[in-house]
Amino acid sequence: MRALVIGKNTTLALSVVSALGAAHREADVLSEWYAPRLRFSRFCRHYQRVPYGSLDLENLTGDGLRLIQDYCHTNAIDLVIPADLRATLGLSKLAEGELPRFPVSSPETLATLHDKWLFHQLLEREHLPSPPTQLLDQQAPGALTLPFPIIVKPAAGEGGEGIHICESSAQLEQLCASDALSGGQYIAQKLIVGHDVDVSVLAEHGRIIAYTIQHTETEDTKRFVLDEELLTIAAGIVRVSQLHGLAHFDMRVDGRDGSPYVLECNPRVWGSLMYSVWAGVNFIELGCELALGRRPPASVPPTERVWHQGVAPRRMLKALLQGRRAPRGMQGATLASWKQAHRDPWIQLIGKYTERSELYMRGKLLQRGKAV
Repeated sequence: MRALVIGKNTTLALSVVSALGAAHREADVLSEWYAPRLRFSRFCRHYQRVPYGSLDLENLTGDGLRLIQDYCHTNAIDLVIPADLRATLGLSKLAEGELPRFPVSSPETLATLHDKWLFHQLLEREHLPSPPTQLLDQQAPGALTLPFPIIVKPAAGEGGEGIHICESSAQLEQLCASDALSGGQYIAQKLIVGHDVDVSVLAEHGRIIAYTIQHTETEDTKRFVLDEELLTIAAGIVRVSQLHGLAHFDMRVDGRDGSPYVLECNPRVWGSLMYSVWAGVNFIELGCELALGRRPPASVPPTERVWHQGVAPRRMLKALLQGRRAPRGMQGATLASWKQAHRDPWIQLIGKYTERSELYMRGKLLQRGKAV
């Protein structure tokens, strides 16, 4: 199988390429960046740069669609995989047969799951646990009836951007009077104090066929667990939305009484995807099997701790001096993470510097008023 990865978010695209690499596959990539780190991955078979602004991924029509179709035909691509929400939305709008695509939900389902206000309304209708939530009227913040503290966030935001915590009505009024809230709808949500849990799924028309449940212990450490209550909640959302493809549910367990709440949903590839891959559930490989009409093999939900260290020259040198390929005692998913990092080191050793340089140059172009 040969795959083509598309998306503006090159970090998520790298996760897709790395997941395919873990399954001993390579991928082609279309992107408008000159030198993102994924370009240096050994699992990126071919990197094709397109001019800035030439590919409207959210609305794949006309020249943009023909560009991808021609690439697929010329390079014998079996499957197009979206790396981010824009690309997922674009593929979802295509008619059957226009592109060989990874499993994606309908545009309506994606819109409902992504928009935090619509998603909250869905949860309420289905009697699924969601924190008390209201639409924020920036002209009349005093109309809110939620108890403080609250969290304010854009209804259609991603990646944690634009989120604010208000401890009092005075703070909320000050926030609304500032320029911090600009463009689009915002919601206000009761702040649930507790610990976060993420449920990741691959679904086939409303039925979960693979999942993992993870806690974040540190920035580079995840612990996978089994939790029937959280799985039942996720399965209810998947069923009622008829989800087809990938989704990552952000949940929080109340520290006072242990009650779970669903905060939001990312109906796309998520940032910590590779932790699940190292733990034995390769959502990208399973999705490819599903898209190609094959029955994906059953995956066992992991229950282990995964520590991702990336490329660690000193620890590697010490291990080699001891006649080993990895530090003493390393095993399981952490060992899988170690092996892949050292099989594909240039994305970390070189790639991050080229990416920073390009971000700097794009910032300069924007300051000069030039389109990027």
